This record gives sequence, structure tokens and C-alpha cells, in this order.
Amino acid sequence: MNTDPFDTGPTGKFRTLCQKYPDDTVYRGADGFRSLWGPIFYRGRANGSARLLVIGQDPAQTEAFTRRILSGQAGRRVQGFVEKLGYTRSYLMINAFVYGIFNQNMAMPHLNDPEIQAYRHQWLEAAFAKGKIEAVVTFGNAAFNAWTAFKATPAGQAVTAFHQKALHPTADKPGGPITRKDLLDNWNVALNKLRPHIQNPDVSKPLVPYGNDFTAAELPAIPSRDFPMGLQPWMRNTDFWAGMSDPPGTERANISIVVP
Repeated sequence: MNTDPFDTGPTGKFRTLCQKYPDDTVYRGADGFRSLWGPIFYRGRANGSARLLVIGQDPAQTEAFTRRILSGQAGRRVQGFVEKLGYTRSYLMINAFVYGIFNQNMAMPHLNDPEIQAYRHQWLEAAFAKGKIEAVVTFGNAAFNAWTAFKATPAGQAVTAFHQKALHPTADKPGGPITRKDLLDNWNVALNKLRPHIQNPDVSKPLVPYGNDFTAAELPAIPSRDFPMGLQPWMRNTDFWAGMSDPPGTERANISIVVP
């Protein structure tokens, strides 16, 4: 008998935000968004109990199936990061964009469009409403810029949680200017700056820095409690099982699944 816990869903203001959200007249395919797969809102505790807030960029192919953000390669890397801080459950992860992007150059100029920004600010206001968030980490420039825009608002100015910027979890793309070691060195700096502000971790343990590459333990399976009921283990403990189909179709919306 399988007894894995599962995400029972958002509550309160978070639930309302998942019921009323910007549609494809705001996140248009013509503007670079993969709107045909719909919005993907969060991962973690959308119920006011989170102590750590993680902000990413946008959901990709894997997330279109799991219906939770940061659930592919980037998600497992981030999971290892938050667990180094002692968080095994008390976190909330949201993205700058609730729809996937298929063209960065087209989509990024819309980061702070009024409707997109206003909806994102409502999520951030809900996250801080209970006063439990101790720290915020933004992964990548879009996340950092989204956080900066929120901090300029009256609600954002009232937030006292410590913020740390970090490189995007997949910034070490092959042939790019950022190497794996660059990424992990940056994350070590972020961890060391965040650690003194963590007062209520789920697990108390010494901070172990990254080396020159990820170890298996630093790429953990994402907990079943972060996903809808019935999601299979291979979907949360393996990478690259979802990718673009050939042909990719309108808005690169066609996705191919390979079961390991």
C-alpha cells in the first residue's frame, strides 16, 4: 500500500489566487509565452506556514505535467539548496511568471507589465501575511528584478525578511560563460549569507558547502508532499523526461514524455 503524502492544495488567499489569475490575453503566445499549457503557480506550502521564500523565473516542460514549479533539473538542484539550510518542508516557491516561456527575448520585457506584476505582488503579499518568512532567495535576474519591484511597494517596504540573490539553477549551460564551479561557488556564498538568518529550520544541521560538482545527495528527489496526489516517484527523482516534441508546434507547446 502506497502511503506517500501529497500536497492538499493552497488555502486562504493562495487558493483565491489560484482560482482567479491572468489568462492568455495577458500571457499571450505572441509575446513569447507558452500559454497553451496554462498557469503553474507554486511548489511547497501555499498555506501560510512557509519560513523560506524561493523565487524562480518560469515553469518549463516538466512543470507542465507535474503542475508544480521547479520540479525538473532546476527543481532538484534548488531542493538540495534549501535542504542545506535545513528546510525539508517549510518553504514556498513561486516564479516571476506563472506561464512558461518559449522566447526569452519576447517575454522578458513583460516582467513588470501592470497585470503580470500586480498578480505576482498579490502572491508575495500573501506569502508575508502571516509574518513567518525568515529569508528570501531569488534565483536568476528575472526573479531578482521581480523581488526588487515588490520591495518598492508599500507592502514590500514593510517586509524585513533577509534577501539573497543567487545564480539561476541552470546558469551553467554547456558552452556558456558560467561554469558548474562558478554556479556552486555563487551558491556557497548565498548559503553562507542566508544561514545566520535561519532561525526555525525543519532540521538543524551543519552547513555543508558545495564542492566542484553536485553530489548525488545534493540532487535529492523532490518530496511527494510537494505534488498532487498520485504523481509517480520517477517524475520527482529523475531529470529530462519531458522535452520538446518534433515538430514543437505553436508556442513550442508540443511536449514529448519518455518514461525512464
